[in-house]
Amino acid sequence: MPKSIVVPIARDLLVENIKDFIIVVDSSNKIVDINPAAIEFITFFEHKRKKINNKQEINFIGIKIHELLDFLPDIKRVDASNDPKNESTICLNFDNKTFYFTMYKSPILDTNKSQIGRLFMFHDVTNIQEYTNSLKRLNEKLSISDRIISTTMEGVLITDSSGNIIKVNNSFEKISGYKEDELIGKNPRILKSGHHNKSFYLDMWNDLLTNGYWKGEIWNKKKNGELYPKWMSITCLKKQGGMIENYIAISTDISKIKKTEDKLQNLAYYDLLTGIPNRTLFYERLESALTRATNNKRAIALLFMDLDGFKVINDSLGHAAGDLLLKEVATRIESSISKSDTVSRLGGDEFTVILENVNNHEDVKIVAESIIEKILLPYNLLGREITLGVSIGIALAPYDESTVEGLVRKADAAMYDSKESGKGKYSFSSDEIERKNHEILEMQIKLNKALDNDEFNLYLQPQIIFVENKFKIIGAEALIRWKTIDGKIFTPDKFIPVSETNRMIIPIGNWILEEIFRIDKILKNNGLNIKLSINISSKQFENGNLVSKIKKLFKENNSKNINLIIEITESFLLQDTESAIQSLLEIKKLGIEISIDDFGTGFSSLSYLSRLPVDYLKIDKSFIDDILSTNHKNLTSNIISMAKTLNLKTVAEGVETKDQINKLLEEGCNELQGYYFSKPLIIDDFIKYAKQFNYD
Repeated sequence: MPKSIVVPIARDLLVENIKDFIIVVDSSNKIVDINPAAIEFITFFEHKRKKINNKQEINFIGIKIHELLDFLPDIKRVDASNDPKNESTICLNFDNKTFYFTMYKSPILDTNKSQIGRLFMFHDVTNIQEYTNSLKRLNEKLSISDRIISTTMEGVLITDSSGNIIKVNNSFEKISGYKEDELIGKNPRILKSGHHNKSFYLDMWNDLLTNGYWKGEIWNKKKNGELYPKWMSITCLKKQGGMIENYIAISTDISKIKKTEDKLQNLAYYDLLTGIPNRTLFYERLESALTRATNNKRAIALLFMDLDGFKVINDSLGHAAGDLLLKEVATRIESSISKSDTVSRLGGDEFTVILENVNNHEDVKIVAESIIEKILLPYNLLGREITLGVSIGIALAPYDESTVEGLVRKADAAMYDSKESGKGKYSFSSDEIERKNHEILEMQIKLNKALDNDEFNLYLQPQIIFVENKFKIIGAEALIRWKTIDGKIFTPDKFIPVSETNRMIIPIGNWILEEIFRIDKILKNNGLNIKLSINISSKQFENGNLVSKIKKLFKENNSKNINLIIEITESFLLQDTESAIQSLLEIKKLGIEISIDDFGTGFSSLSYLSRLPVDYLKIDKSFIDDILSTNHKNLTSNIISMAKTLNLKTVAEGVETKDQINKLLEEGCNELQGYYFSKPLIIDDFIKYAKQFNYD
């Protein structure tokens, strides 16, 4: 068959069978020919739009192309006569799906090359466009991911499946000190710090290969050799078949966080002032020491320490000086023990030492004596030379106790025993101390009920004056006595210190004040207008609103002329002299006189005494007992002489013999008190004694 015949036939077959839509229009854009694919496509959409039924045939010839294809929104922009573009993309949104077509148009020319029509071909590029769009979206995502990786604050390191580095971000460069080109192709092993053992990395790889993920704290090494901690997570990226393609490590430098943690740890476990372990760490270390001692069948010793005289120094020189003193004390204690032992500050002026691997009591004695000796050495504070003491209590495990609580309790009790024994000493825990502690506990329990049960009484011991060659009753000291409801008797020297520690001294002191006003009325009603002395605890001054309490009692009892003397101790005056002076001045304004009890047992000097608003010095019984000896006679004589110089009166307590009386009168002390004249008496007996008193 000739080519002239075959080619047209082939072209017709191509047009008839091609999947692209072909439409031929004349110069007026009317369709003159259309292929089956175009007819099928247009019929399908017209059917979907319900313009025709699926059996209806349409004659497309003669219809203008833009009218036929009005369901294609973009066809309206096709100007068949003027649009110079030969190719354009149009889209169709239908049934929630977008179809894309590339429209080609070509002019049809006659022999004179005049345009007599055009050929339109629509090629379905939906799949290609979707792929292109997907690729575009993927590239956008990759671009975003790349920007995130580049700009994130976390360090990012990516390796291939063999673990060779293929990428790091800017943050990783800053953290590690390496540039990316220095790391590409290298194994992350060059970052190892040597901080972790082999099992650490084995566990890491086990998690990665088992779970595809690992996270935790790790120490790495920077380019400059510096080791640093970081928090890191490693993720395995796998191919579709499950093979690992990449490892991605994301890390954060936690050096600052670790430093903050260290600071918080230090605050939590170390004393801020001295830098030594605090109460929390002390208990942890004691627990550990006990465990080691038990496992190794060794002994440990616990030393509880309380500074003697610290409060006076702290109150007198100020807290800044007190802080300096505590720091120096901590240093001196540390110098007395080995590095394997622990010195702690529990708070205030309380310190502890844990001694491990103790062989015998002698080992502990050596340390205790060394601590006492070093703490006794003078301190230079603010240009002053200060001395300080320490009382130490010692308990050993497992001999005394095998628990933390028990060991602490026994060492603490032994320390208080040291204080009661004269301070500046050490005491080992003992059954005797335990017995005393049980007594104190029993006393504390009973004290809480004593006032409610009306168990206290005030006894009066006469005070005698020698005047005009005869003895007269000038007053009485009110002495508290306690007999419990079950008949047990506690002496003041036992229960007063206990009441001061559990704060019962305030209500007891208030009761004494109320009772002395009542007694004063009874005595006056019996014709006895005498002075009454009472002892007031320093705690009453510090916490009991003493002045307001006395004012209230004056008002309630309508008393204006009670002859009251308040006795205070030298130790109270030494605690805070200025504050004490102010309190005493307030009391003296009420017409009450002040006496220093047990004078001579503390620090006494003429200049010190001259500053105090006191009226009496009461000479302690210990001086009276030995007044006949030359040494104590001189001491007593000095006290009396000091009082006369300051125009103060003296009272001698504890007088028991006629020789003592004669010696006191000879020295110039004419106010006396003691068993030579009378023991303390209940009020009725005192009234009888006073009315019948006739001593020559």
